[in-house]
Amino acid sequence: MSHSQRHLWENPFRRQDPATATLDAWRNTPLLSDIPASVCNKLVERTHLRHYQPGEYLFREGEAGVSAAVIISGNIAIESDEKRIAELQPGDFFGESALLQDAPRSASAIALSEATVSFLVRFQLEEFVRHRPGAGLEIMTNLARLLVARLHRGNRGTGKISSEGADQ
Repeated sequence: MSHSQRHLWENPFRRQDPATATLDAWRNTPLLSDIPASVCNKLVERTHLRHYQPGEYLFREGEAGVSAAVIISGNIAIESDEKRIAELQPGDFFGESALLQDAPRSASAIALSEATVSFLVRFQLEEFVRHRPGAGLEIMTNLARLLVARLHRGNRGTGKISSEGADQ
């Protein structure tokens, strides 16, 4: 069945509005794992949706990192030193280290297709954590777990052994 034929049979009432799609995407990230829905709603209200055309940069390697992002629709390439290191799709979460530190981006993000991306800016997360310390602790713990998991995966990929890996 072609795309146009499938479109004829889609349920028009099942389509998600942008706010619901954004909330669902963020709730499925490791950042908001096991966080109550009401807390997720309050945090996601602070995010910003941006739309990109193919070839448009979301950010460039070396620029100041100030936000993390989740892809709502479309595909994004991650490149470092002009080499593609990943292709991301809807639901993928990236740029999370920018939520913790003011450092240059380690890679560029480029839209491969029309894309919609939701950004959470560091200062908005910090403000949220100040006003909701209990939930903030859970979110920051999730962020730490995610960063450690990615560090371990990166260490395995390079063949390097980290001191953390020696304990396992």
